[in-house]
Amino acid sequence: MYALVDCNNFFVSCERTLDTSLEGKPVVVLSNNDGCVVSRSKEAKDLGIPMAAPAFKYKDLFKLHDVKSFSAKFELYNYKSQRVIDISKSYVLEYEIYSIDELFLDLSGFKYVDIHEYCLKIKNEILIQENIPVSIGIAPTKTLCKVANRIVKDYPEKFNGVYILDTPEKIEKALKWLNIGDVWGIGRRLAAKMHDNGVYKAWDLLQKPEMWVRKIMGIHGVRMINELKGIRQLELDAPSPKKSIAVTRSFMEMLTQKEEVRERVETFGMYCSEKLRKQNTCCRMVTVFVQTNRFRKDLPEYRNAITQILPNPTNSSILIGRVVNDLFNAIYREGFHYKKAGVIVNDFVPENERLISLFEEDTQNQHLPVMKAMDAMNKKFGKDKVRLGSMSGKNTFGRAQLSPEYEAFLKNNTLPEANFRFH
Repeated sequence: MYALVDCNNFFVSCERTLDTSLEGKPVVVLSNNDGCVVSRSKEAKDLGIPMAAPAFKYKDLFKLHDVKSFSAKFELYNYKSQRVIDISKSYVLEYEIYSIDELFLDLSGFKYVDIHEYCLKIKNEILIQENIPVSIGIAPTKTLCKVANRIVKDYPEKFNGVYILDTPEKIEKALKWLNIGDVWGIGRRLAAKMHDNGVYKAWDLLQKPEMWVRKIMGIHGVRMINELKGIRQLELDAPSPKKSIAVTRSFMEMLTQKEEVRERVETFGMYCSEKLRKQNTCCRMVTVFVQTNRFRKDLPEYRNAITQILPNPTNSSILIGRVVNDLFNAIYREGFHYKKAGVIVNDFVPENERLISLFEEDTQNQHLPVMKAMDAMNKKFGKDKVRLGSMSGKNTFGRAQLSPEYEAFLKNNTLPEANFRFH
């Protein structure tokens, strides 16, 4: 059996750990430039506020219903995520971190344990220790775990945060209830195609011939069918090094001064370097891009990107910073209002397997002790406490609505760098 631990309205739940008076009130969390809604409390959902809603379009509704809105605090969310993961994984030997607010637990060896009670214990410890409510779905496959988790979230009072699909009867009832568009791996376009062919519930998909499924969805569809039947197809994935690293941001306000944009872009390059060192790899390719606000039709539009292949692989902030600065100067144009920029590094090699060009000077080893010392000090004292002179130290996230509780929390805690993915 697998269990899926899924944090409820995670970003909002994190905000409520800072201010308990937000419990039971409509709350939304905005994206890193305070542009769109990225998390909603149940009360906010009941008001009809959709996910990804542009905040400026709902200002009147926020004011009318006293909806509390907050800028995203990704450092806090990452910190709370790590705490939830640490508690959950202490109960099992094998686990998979699926996203910032979800992880799978392998319960295969718990034959003589009451799994339902065991997962209730996990849920309660997370709530007591971190004040983060979670839903846990238990099933023979990862896809069915998603179904079980959906049932828990739709009927929280009935199942007390934990539900187990452990019999064919329960699985059949759940699949006859679940809309085909809510099946893990079925997107909006595929759901529309399913509807055209009379497939409205997950159970309807199981009634289709395998040849039809293979024609519409390929081998992925056959695996999904088996997963829904309770036949395990997807094992837990071991974490692997990233194949590319991107640090991109939309600016809170449009920038027109070259030095302001350059400092932001060079800082993004520094963050890419830190992430390279964290996974002990070096990059051979660096890309820089800038762009204006495509929604502002009253302003001239410009976007450009440029890539450079490095003669020697590196993860030095100094070397990558120089390259990023040169690339930025090559594509920057005066007279535009810049809204977004970013740095992407890829083509990785392990740090201890670098092949050096005979015709280029290699200064990586000269910089490495300094970089390691800087990383160690930032890990101990907090992000960007030690930085290169070209970095301002300002937060790269555009956030105007930070609560006083968060400022107090920052003073008393060293938070890890946000590093997660969404699903």
